[in-house]
Amino acid sequence: MTNEFVKVRYEASIATLTLNRPPLNVMNLEMIEQINAALLGLRDHPELKLLVVRGSGPAFSVGVDIAELTREKVARVMQVFHRIFETIRLLDVVAVAAVDGLALGGGFELALGCNLVVASESARFGVPEVRLGLFPPLACVVLPRAAPRRKAMEWILTGGQIPAQELREYGLVNRVFPDDEFEAGLKSFLDELTSKSGPVLSLAKRAQMESYYVAYEEALYKAENLFLRELMPLSDAREGIDAFLEKREPAWRDA
Repeated sequence: MTNEFVKVRYEASIATLTLNRPPLNVMNLEMIEQINAALLGLRDHPELKLLVVRGSGPAFSVGVDIAELTREKVARVMQVFHRIFETIRLLDVVAVAAVDGLALGGGFELALGCNLVVASESARFGVPEVRLGLFPPLACVVLPRAAPRRKAMEWILTGGQIPAQELREYGLVNRVFPDDEFEAGLKSFLDELTSKSGPVLSLAKRAQMESYYVAYEEALYKAENLFLRELMPLSDAREGIDAFLEKREPAWRDA
């Protein structure tokens, strides 16, 4: 399968996946399948620490192609689309959504599926499905867990566009940069992350992902078990402690 609608670029420890279906990166079934295939391909690159997901042109993505939500195809579209989020969850790399423009419907959900979100000041998010007589299944599950329940209800039931800064205030966006400083701000944020040990980033992500939907006691057990059995044997864990005690910058070996 050729990736006509998805472009992947590898640079050092960062993979950049660009949604590329002009003008607004509306995701049809073929494009969704290509996103899944590209994400699975990242497993062949153990040197990676980060995945950056972004859109080409004036939008991140304005969602799933409404023309494909027919009774014959909608179940398949939803199945393949939701698989993206499970794939991102299981990847060793940390996924960063870089949103400069519109992220609506499935585009907003895709950004929410990433581990971190960086946006430009003019970026707008939203789930407008209710205006089409629909509702967004994934957002109905994710948003009430990520934001105050009544605020999530408002966003879903009104279907309006949400400024990036508002989402930052509710903790759904990590950084917001002025439009003319977006690329520089994004690079600075990525540099901050890639300066860390790759295996440690991966394990820290995994500890959070594995504990998110379980009870407190089980979550704590999972996190402690991961810390003791997989983190502490890493040479980078010892190096980080030694560097702190010796008042120097760490030299990551496992990275």
